[in-house]
Amino acid sequence: MVSSTAVGAFVTGLNALIYAIGAFEPAAIPFLALWLGVILMLCLTMTRMSRKARGRSIGSVSRRAARRLVQTSILLALPWAILPLYVIGFHGPGQPMVVILVCTGMLSGGTFMLHRALVAALSYMATIFLAIIVSSHIGGWDMAWSVTGYGIVYASFLAYFAFIAGETARQRDESVAALSRAVAKLRQARDENYLLANIDDTTGLLNRKAFNDRLRKTVAHHRRTGRPFSVLLMDLDRFKHVNDLFGHSTGDELLAEIARRLRKGLSERDVIARLGGDEFSVILMDAADEEAVRTVTDRLLKSLARPAHLAGRHIHSGASIGAVTCPMDASEPSDLLLKADLALNRAKEIGRGQCVRFDDALRRQVKTNDEIEAALRTALNEGLLYVEYQPKIALSDGRLIGAEALVRLKSATGANIAPERFLAIASERGLIPRLTRYIAEIVARNILTWRRGAFDPGKIALNLHPDDFKSQSMLVETIEMFESHGITGRDLILEVTEDCFIDRGTDAANKIFDALADRGYELSLDDFGTGHASLAHLKQIRVAEIKIDRSFITGVEARRDDRAIVAAIAEIARGMGIRAVAEGVETEAQRQILTQMGVHSGQGYLWSQSIDAAGFAGFPHRGPAVPGDAPAVKACG
Repeated sequence: MVSSTAVGAFVTGLNALIYAIGAFEPAAIPFLALWLGVILMLCLTMTRMSRKARGRSIGSVSRRAARRLVQTSILLALPWAILPLYVIGFHGPGQPMVVILVCTGMLSGGTFMLHRALVAALSYMATIFLAIIVSSHIGGWDMAWSVTGYGIVYASFLAYFAFIAGETARQRDESVAALSRAVAKLRQARDENYLLANIDDTTGLLNRKAFNDRLRKTVAHHRRTGRPFSVLLMDLDRFKHVNDLFGHSTGDELLAEIARRLRKGLSERDVIARLGGDEFSVILMDAADEEAVRTVTDRLLKSLARPAHLAGRHIHSGASIGAVTCPMDASEPSDLLLKADLALNRAKEIGRGQCVRFDDALRRQVKTNDEIEAALRTALNEGLLYVEYQPKIALSDGRLIGAEALVRLKSATGANIAPERFLAIASERGLIPRLTRYIAEIVARNILTWRRGAFDPGKIALNLHPDDFKSQSMLVETIEMFESHGITGRDLILEVTEDCFIDRGTDAANKIFDALADRGYELSLDDFGTGHASLAHLKQIRVAEIKIDRSFITGVEARRDDRAIVAAIAEIARGMGIRAVAEGVETEAQRQILTQMGVHSGQGYLWSQSIDAAGFAGFPHRGPAVPGDAPAVKACG
């Protein structure tokens, strides 16, 4: 109604003007001038009110507004009600049939224009209709009753259709409103799904999934246009200490602050994401050469190095950055991220708080890593990996009490590849679960072979990698494989490092370790003393033995601090009722010192290097070796 009022006012004014021109005669001038002026004034007023109301959203009409609409409708109808009364009722100048025709047209048009407000439409129609009927009677028309009957029929017909049109319009309005609400809910759900799928809750940045998608699109755009770009991968320095010291809520606040600084330090075209934990990534759309990248990274490092005022204290974090450029360094999304990660690792190795670009040295490292991965995959597929055993000896009497299973790999040239090297690559390339299962199956076959030969090897230590705990089901499948062969916790001890707790969180790791302990498997904590939270973990994890790292054993003869550390660890183990195992024992003097300190057992070159399964089956059961003696069996690897 609001939108059609201006058109209705224009048509009303036009009709009034046409009628005034057609009915013009000297005797009618006073009436026509007054009548036409009133109508034109009403039309201008209604047009102005319509324009003011057009900018407002009208959801409902109050009773007061409805009454005003009825009153306004009657007011608009009055000039057209006065016209038949003047011309027909009081025999004023003009043609009665023309008056009836014009008034009937205005009656019909106004009723349909007001059909959404039925009471207003009926009031408008009744005002003009009653004026026509009354004027025909008081004017003495012979057809007055015929006009009355016709008018009643026409008015009823018009009122009915006005009612039907109004109901249809209201139903349509309800349907449109319902559809609009449904569309709004769908849009809200779409927006929420997008946020859940693509936005990191803590920082408001893109998440890993969304970043990978943007990186693929950026690479595709580069292929079309040839425009280079750079990718930054960054880790916060000392972020774990923030979580440990101040709690995860403060850590989240720090991440949000880092996100704000990144937004401030980068252009709107650059893409920023939090990949997870304290790892962020950036696509620099307009920086590809070394100088431009260096300018951006220096600005970011300076910004991130500023202390953040959180939880009532100043927290210092900083960051390390690895940078790579497309297409100079790589042209595939996965290669870009891999090489940026290598550059980031180099930045951490050489001192943190700086940016390292991918270069020729790292390129050679990638090539070497690819060759090691290929050799590892070939060895897994063709059964070329082998397992050796490092005997574990009771220090008090030289008795063999077990061994540690160690995986070995040779390159295509026959050279040994250091386990820490190919295990790191296996972790990086997602091969650890497969590798662990491969080693476990070899160990299971060897234990069964030793049983058939009546050889008791003691407990074999199976090393578990932190990646093995990412899928608890796969770890359980490996344990069930052992048990299906009758190999249980009497035959195995599971060796873990502190990273197994850190990567999953101590509470989550506790559940897994408790489940393993309930099945009869002991846990051995490797490299004890080198982690920053080993003592805390001893309180929470059900550990049966701790292995003292070889870095302390090496200096136990000559260095007072190493001797004090080993003595302290041995005392801790004795006080907690767990075993202490010394790694890397090489001399008889070391053995004697460790025995005096109460260390339970040891392993190292004093007794043997790691040896294959057949050699281990012939290993002497008693009597410690003397320095310079040849091993009882030939050492391998």
